[in-house]
Amino acid sequence: MPRIAFPALLPLIAAGCPGAPVTGGAPTSEDLAALDAAARRGAVTESIFDRTVEDPYRALEEDSPETWAWIDAQNALTRRYLDTHADPAAVERLSAFLKIGWIQGPAQGGDRVFYIKREGDADQGSLMVLETGAAEPRTLVDPNTLEGKVAIDWAFPSPSGRHVAYGLSENGDERSVLHVLDVDAGVEREERIAHTKWTSLSWLDAENGFIYTRYPREGEPDWNAEEPDTYFAHLYMHWFELLPDGSDDPLVFRLEKKTDFAAPVVAEGDRWVVLNVFHGWSQSDVWLLDRTVVYSGPIPVDVGGDHLVAGEVHGDSVFLSTNEDHPRSRIVAAPLASPDDRSTWKEIVPEGAGNLEAWSFAGDFLAVRTTEDLASRLRVYLADGTLHEEIPLPTAGQASGPATQHGSDRILFTFDSYFHPPALYAHDPGSGSLRELDRVRADIDPGRYELNRASVESADGTDVPVFLVYRKDLPQDGARPTRVTGYGGFNVPVLPGFARNVLYWLDRGGVFVEAVLRGGSEFGEEWHRDGMLENKHHVFEDFEAVLRWLPSTGLTSPEHIAIDGASNGGLLVGASIVRCPDAFRAAVGGVGLYDMVRFPHFPPAEIWMTEYGDPAERDAFEWLLDYSPYHNVRDGTAYPAVLIETADSDSRVSWRHSTKFAARLQAATSSGRPVLFHMDRAVGHGAGSGLADIVEQYARMYTFVETELGMR
Repeated sequence: MPRIAFPALLPLIAAGCPGAPVTGGAPTSEDLAALDAAARRGAVTESIFDRTVEDPYRALEEDSPETWAWIDAQNALTRRYLDTHADPAAVERLSAFLKIGWIQGPAQGGDRVFYIKREGDADQGSLMVLETGAAEPRTLVDPNTLEGKVAIDWAFPSPSGRHVAYGLSENGDERSVLHVLDVDAGVEREERIAHTKWTSLSWLDAENGFIYTRYPREGEPDWNAEEPDTYFAHLYMHWFELLPDGSDDPLVFRLEKKTDFAAPVVAEGDRWVVLNVFHGWSQSDVWLLDRTVVYSGPIPVDVGGDHLVAGEVHGDSVFLSTNEDHPRSRIVAAPLASPDDRSTWKEIVPEGAGNLEAWSFAGDFLAVRTTEDLASRLRVYLADGTLHEEIPLPTAGQASGPATQHGSDRILFTFDSYFHPPALYAHDPGSGSLRELDRVRADIDPGRYELNRASVESADGTDVPVFLVYRKDLPQDGARPTRVTGYGGFNVPVLPGFARNVLYWLDRGGVFVEAVLRGGSEFGEEWHRDGMLENKHHVFEDFEAVLRWLPSTGLTSPEHIAIDGASNGGLLVGASIVRCPDAFRAAVGGVGLYDMVRFPHFPPAEIWMTEYGDPAERDAFEWLLDYSPYHNVRDGTAYPAVLIETADSDSRVSWRHSTKFAARLQAATSSGRPVLFHMDRAVGHGAGSGLADIVEQYARMYTFVETELGMR
């Protein structure tokens, strides 16, 4: 099974919440002024650690009729703008690109290959299975046939592939309900286990149960009625003979901190269970559970360190990836007889030039994925660390996995790049064969495009890599419309991956720029830590350096640049708006964090404190206030055109950030350029969004960007 990844980047407001309707369609300026005045009546001024903190739009945090009246009016205003500048032909072309499918989550169960795939006009991805010898996969679960806006969040097949556990959620909120399908019989079992958002799950070899993570339910310890499915995702054991709703599943491991996450890995034979417990994105612990010892607590293997570690049992050892004193990580083996005795640990795969991203055993082969030179590499080792081979990839791009299973040498992975649509592969280390199992249909001609890389010097002298993509026939006249994006955080690598909406932008004659900022995993833990906590300002400095550098390429100028980003990337956009508003013409921020002084007040945002800091502590408060987008808006500043987007079913980042930030920008800007707000209904943070929602989202973004850059 693949090495565990912490959920990527987390109160639910239902669609159709009450709000005073705005009569006559779009609101008048008088309507907007009245709503702004009502919102300002909740203004708060606080003294925090001897600094004065203004919060003029505190009222827009409230789930109140006044807030929803403001939201309804803003949505109507944005709709009028979009309708005015609509281009049906452009939307049709965009929709054609966005219909290009995707493949996610490959996993093995015996001879069967499971994965989730969306293609063509289907709104959501379906759970597929590919049987040995079959020419085509068959559909196991198609959420498009279910009532409502339902998505498959995750799937975990049993060792033989007889069963598969999968999660369904509605409206993109990721609050999964666990189901179990008997694949052999083609029927659903009775399991319906709620509170399984972002679950990690590992089956027993006997296939009569599994260990999984679940949030507390009413009546259980750590249940909080005001914050359901938010904190304390403890580990439980589910047996098929127990109640199908999981209500009597025994607790296996209780998390000490409510913001921790655990990922179990059951070893072959069912005796050993490795418990990987993550304390954010920089620290984790490994515990070992011996199921043959009654009433035995977990054995500490590597606990309490300031580093990332994750484990899996193979043979008579627990293998560990660790970045302790090795920022790009290495793999070591610890004997099960004394796993916490570091004097007995043996290095298997040493730290290399690239960052180790994921690994797992395929039979007796060890499959390892690294990021090197901003591209994925897949290598296969013997259990003693001897290099067996490197798996050839089609081009520089990004791979997922490796997805493996007990007793099988087969290695599954997906691959894509800017111009290589997603494909699913199976590799056999014994024979060296590499087979393409499935791919999405797309007619892409890579020869039409230019892909360049550059290096830009940031404020402190750090080199920041940049990808630039455009059509080869594009005039380089300094006036090309240019989209610039980045992320910079949470150990998430930015690699050249397939993006359907980018193909539309290139087709329209635009330049696409992707900045590789500090905070990701591209160059190991040092690169990550240089963009988090007190170093978070480096991310914004890196991005500004790229924006300031772009005109020197001869491709574009500030008046022709738009920036965009979502989630942590939305924070990047917000910080750039208030930091360097003269460096670009337009900005689109999606589901972002903008109030960094109060972000822990919006569950489950306490999870983010390991990356951003705790504003209740003086030092962290100082650096957070210094870059918090909401608090650094300045009256009378000529801000660029801005579109702030959020979603009512987002269970990661609260919409409250977006209401406050948009209102503050609208009141402050002196440029005369629009500052628009939009809230999607029955949509979440991004996971689980259907094709129709995605088409609407990008149609909205490109209508705004193309209008503001003079393309419409």
